[in-house]
Amino acid sequence: PLDPGIAQELNNPLTNNQIPDQVLKQQVGPDGSAATTEIFDDIVGQTARVKGIVGNLLEFAREREPRLEEVELVSLIRNVYGLVSKTHDVSGITFVLDVAVADVGLRADPAQLEQVFVNLFTNAIAAMPGGGQLTVRIEPDAETIRIFVSETGLGIPEEDREKVFDPFFTKKDKGTGLGLAIVMNIIRKHGGDISLVSEEGMGTIFEITLPGSQAR
Repeated sequence: PLDPGIAQELNNPLTNNQIPDQVLKQQVGPDGSAATTEIFDDIVGQTARVKGIVGNLLEFAREREPRLEEVELVSLIRNVYGLVSKTHDVSGITFVLDVAVADVGLRADPAQLEQVFVNLFTNAIAAMPGGGQLTVRIEPDAETIRIFVSETGLGIPEEDREKVFDPFFTKKDKGTGLGLAIVMNIIRKHGGDISLVSEEGMGTIFEITLPGSQAR
Protein backbone atom coordinates (compact mmCIF):
# COMPACT_ATOMS: atom_id res chain seq x y z
CA PRO A 1 0.00 0.00 0.00
CA LEU A 2 1.01 3.62 -0.55
CA ASP A 3 2.33 5.46 2.50
CA PRO A 4 0.63 8.88 2.86
CA GLY A 5 3.66 10.08 4.82
CA ILE A 6 5.95 9.61 1.82
CA ALA A 7 3.60 11.53 -0.46
CA GLN A 8 3.37 14.33 2.12
CA GLU A 9 7.16 14.53 2.33
CA LEU A 10 7.24 15.03 -1.44
CA ASN A 11 4.45 17.60 -1.35
CA ASN A 12 6.01 19.92 1.24
CA PRO A 13 9.17 20.89 -0.72
CA LEU A 14 7.12 21.28 -3.90
CA THR A 15 4.91 23.81 -2.13
CA ASN A 16 7.99 25.60 -0.75
CA ASN A 17 9.56 25.75 -4.22
CA GLN A 18 6.55 27.42 -5.84
CA ILE A 19 6.88 30.62 -3.79
CA PRO A 20 10.52 31.50 -4.66
CA ASP A 21 9.91 30.56 -8.31
CA GLN A 22 7.05 33.04 -8.51
CA VAL A 23 9.01 35.72 -6.63
CA LEU A 24 11.97 35.37 -9.01
CA LYS A 25 9.67 35.67 -12.00
CA GLN A 26 8.20 38.89 -10.59
CA GLN A 27 11.67 40.30 -9.91
CA VAL A 28 12.77 39.66 -13.48
CA GLY A 29 9.63 41.46 -14.60
CA PRO A 30 8.93 42.71 -18.13
CA ASP A 31 12.63 43.44 -18.73
CA GLY A 32 13.53 39.75 -18.77
CA SER A 33 14.09 37.95 -22.03
CA ALA A 34 11.38 35.77 -23.57
CA ALA A 35 13.58 32.73 -22.95
CA THR A 36 13.92 33.55 -19.23
CA THR A 37 10.17 34.06 -18.89
CA GLU A 38 9.53 30.76 -20.65
CA ILE A 39 11.90 28.95 -18.27
CA PHE A 40 10.14 30.39 -15.20
CA ASP A 41 6.72 29.51 -16.65
CA ASP A 42 7.93 25.96 -17.28
CA ILE A 43 9.28 25.60 -13.73
CA VAL A 44 6.03 26.86 -12.19
CA GLY A 45 3.91 24.74 -14.54
CA GLN A 46 5.87 21.54 -14.00
CA THR A 47 5.89 22.07 -10.22
CA ALA A 48 2.09 22.49 -10.27
CA ARG A 49 1.77 19.33 -12.36
CA VAL A 50 3.90 17.28 -9.94
CA LYS A 51 1.91 18.69 -7.01
CA GLY A 52 -1.24 17.47 -8.74
CA ILE A 53 0.21 14.00 -9.13
CA VAL A 54 1.28 13.90 -5.48
CA GLY A 55 -2.17 15.17 -4.48
CA ASN A 56 -3.76 12.25 -6.34
CA LEU A 57 -1.38 9.84 -4.63
CA LEU A 58 -2.29 11.30 -1.24
CA GLU A 59 -6.01 11.08 -1.94
CA PHE A 60 -5.68 7.49 -3.12
CA ALA A 61 -3.46 6.46 -0.19
CA ARG A 62 -5.56 8.03 2.57
CA GLU A 63 -8.85 6.36 1.69
CA ARG A 64 -10.48 8.40 4.46
CA GLU A 65 -14.07 7.74 5.37
CA PRO A 66 -16.66 10.29 4.16
CA ARG A 67 -17.68 13.03 6.59
CA LEU A 68 -21.38 13.12 5.85
CA GLU A 69 -23.48 16.26 5.86
CA GLU A 70 -26.44 17.61 3.92
CA VAL A 71 -25.37 18.52 0.39
CA GLU A 72 -27.37 20.24 -2.36
CA LEU A 73 -26.23 18.41 -5.48
CA VAL A 74 -27.37 20.78 -8.25
CA SER A 75 -25.46 23.81 -6.94
CA LEU A 76 -22.42 21.65 -6.12
CA ILE A 77 -22.22 20.43 -9.73
CA ARG A 78 -22.64 23.96 -11.11
CA ASN A 79 -19.89 25.24 -8.82
CA VAL A 80 -17.51 22.42 -9.76
CA TYR A 81 -17.95 23.05 -13.47
CA GLY A 82 -17.36 26.75 -12.88
CA LEU A 83 -14.06 25.97 -11.13
CA VAL A 84 -12.95 23.47 -13.77
CA SER A 85 -13.76 25.90 -16.58
CA LYS A 86 -11.34 28.43 -15.05
CA THR A 87 -8.41 26.00 -15.13
CA HIS A 88 -9.12 24.14 -18.39
CA ASP A 89 -9.81 25.19 -21.96
CA VAL A 90 -13.56 24.73 -22.40
CA SER A 91 -13.86 26.73 -25.62
CA GLY A 92 -16.13 24.82 -27.97
CA ILE A 93 -17.66 22.82 -25.11
CA THR A 94 -21.32 23.24 -24.14
CA PHE A 95 -22.26 22.35 -20.56
CA VAL A 96 -25.81 21.09 -19.96
CA LEU A 97 -27.30 20.32 -16.54
CA ASP A 98 -30.50 18.33 -16.98
CA VAL A 99 -32.58 18.04 -13.82
CA ALA A 100 -36.35 18.29 -13.44
CA VAL A 101 -36.32 19.70 -9.89
CA ALA A 102 -34.81 22.79 -8.29
CA ASP A 103 -32.89 21.04 -5.50
CA VAL A 104 -31.56 17.54 -4.95
CA GLY A 105 -30.38 16.93 -1.41
CA LEU A 106 -28.39 14.00 -0.07
CA ARG A 107 -26.04 13.16 2.76
CA ALA A 108 -22.48 13.10 1.47
CA ASP A 109 -18.99 14.41 2.00
CA PRO A 110 -19.02 17.64 -0.06
CA ALA A 111 -15.24 17.74 -0.60
CA GLN A 112 -15.16 14.14 -1.80
CA LEU A 113 -18.19 14.63 -4.02
CA GLU A 114 -16.55 17.69 -5.55
CA GLN A 115 -13.46 15.58 -6.27
CA VAL A 116 -15.64 13.05 -8.11
CA PHE A 117 -17.01 15.69 -10.49
CA VAL A 118 -13.68 17.48 -10.91
CA ASN A 119 -12.15 14.21 -12.11
CA LEU A 120 -15.09 13.30 -14.36
CA PHE A 121 -15.32 16.79 -15.89
CA THR A 122 -11.55 16.97 -16.44
CA ASN A 123 -11.61 13.62 -18.25
CA ALA A 124 -14.62 14.68 -20.32
CA ILE A 125 -12.94 17.92 -21.43
CA ALA A 126 -9.77 16.02 -22.39
CA ALA A 127 -11.88 13.59 -24.44
CA MET A 128 -13.31 16.45 -26.54
CA PRO A 129 -10.25 18.27 -27.96
CA GLY A 130 -12.35 19.59 -30.84
CA GLY A 131 -15.26 20.66 -28.65
CA GLY A 132 -18.56 18.95 -27.90
CA GLN A 133 -21.22 18.68 -25.22
CA LEU A 134 -20.80 17.73 -21.57
CA THR A 135 -24.13 16.76 -20.03
CA VAL A 136 -25.03 15.94 -16.44
CA ARG A 137 -28.48 14.39 -15.99
CA ILE A 138 -29.83 13.85 -12.47
CA GLU A 139 -32.68 11.42 -11.79
CA PRO A 140 -33.65 11.38 -8.09
CA ASP A 141 -36.34 9.29 -6.46
CA ALA A 142 -37.31 8.42 -2.91
CA GLU A 143 -34.49 5.92 -2.31
CA THR A 144 -31.73 6.51 -4.85
CA ILE A 145 -30.22 9.20 -7.00
CA ARG A 146 -28.83 8.43 -10.43
CA ILE A 147 -26.37 10.80 -12.08
CA PHE A 148 -25.33 10.45 -15.72
CA VAL A 149 -22.20 12.31 -16.83
CA SER A 150 -21.86 12.10 -20.61
CA GLU A 151 -19.64 13.65 -23.26
CA THR A 152 -19.58 13.52 -27.05
CA GLY A 153 -15.87 12.86 -27.33
CA LEU A 154 -13.46 10.23 -28.54
CA GLY A 155 -14.90 7.27 -26.65
CA ILE A 156 -12.96 4.49 -24.92
CA PRO A 157 -11.60 1.50 -26.87
CA GLU A 158 -13.42 -1.72 -26.00
CA GLU A 159 -10.28 -3.38 -24.65
CA ASP A 160 -9.79 -0.52 -22.13
CA ARG A 161 -13.32 -0.17 -20.75
CA GLU A 162 -12.90 -2.75 -18.00
CA LYS A 163 -9.57 -1.21 -16.92
CA VAL A 164 -10.41 2.48 -16.59
CA PHE A 165 -11.20 2.23 -12.86
CA ASP A 166 -7.99 0.28 -12.13
CA PRO A 167 -5.33 2.24 -10.21
CA PHE A 168 -2.47 3.52 -12.40
CA PHE A 169 -4.14 2.54 -15.68
CA THR A 170 -3.83 5.43 -18.15
CA LYS A 171 -3.31 6.11 -21.84
CA LYS A 172 -2.44 9.77 -21.22
CA ASP A 173 1.13 11.03 -21.57
CA LYS A 174 0.82 13.09 -18.37
CA GLY A 175 -1.67 11.04 -16.35
CA THR A 176 -1.27 8.98 -13.18
CA GLY A 177 -4.21 6.67 -13.81
CA LEU A 178 -5.62 7.49 -10.37
CA GLY A 179 -8.48 9.86 -11.26
CA LEU A 180 -11.19 7.27 -11.93
CA ALA A 181 -9.84 4.91 -9.25
CA ILE A 182 -10.36 7.75 -6.74
CA VAL A 183 -13.85 8.38 -8.16
CA MET A 184 -14.86 4.74 -7.71
CA ASN A 185 -13.39 4.61 -4.21
CA ILE A 186 -15.34 7.70 -3.12
CA ILE A 187 -18.62 6.54 -4.66
CA ARG A 188 -18.38 3.10 -3.05
CA LYS A 189 -17.53 4.60 0.35
CA HIS A 190 -20.80 6.54 -0.01
CA GLY A 191 -22.66 3.25 -0.51
CA GLY A 192 -23.06 3.79 -4.25
CA ASP A 193 -21.67 2.46 -7.51
CA ILE A 194 -20.40 3.73 -10.87
CA SER A 195 -20.34 2.18 -14.33
CA LEU A 196 -19.79 3.37 -17.88
CA VAL A 197 -21.00 2.88 -21.43
CA SER A 198 -18.74 4.02 -24.27
CA GLU A 199 -18.37 3.74 -28.01
CA GLU A 200 -15.34 4.88 -29.95
CA GLY A 201 -16.03 8.13 -31.74
CA MET A 202 -19.40 8.52 -29.99
CA GLY A 203 -18.42 9.49 -26.45
CA THR A 204 -18.79 8.04 -22.97
CA ILE A 205 -21.52 7.98 -20.32
CA PHE A 206 -20.71 7.43 -16.64
CA GLU A 207 -23.65 6.38 -14.46
CA ILE A 208 -23.42 7.00 -10.73
CA THR A 209 -25.94 5.58 -8.28
CA LEU A 210 -26.05 6.96 -4.73
CA PRO A 211 -28.40 6.05 -1.89
CA GLY A 212 -30.95 8.41 -0.39
CA SER A 213 -32.06 11.69 -1.89
CA GLN A 214 -34.63 14.34 -1.28
CA ALA A 215 -35.81 16.25 -4.34
CA ARG A 216 -37.76 19.53 -4.22
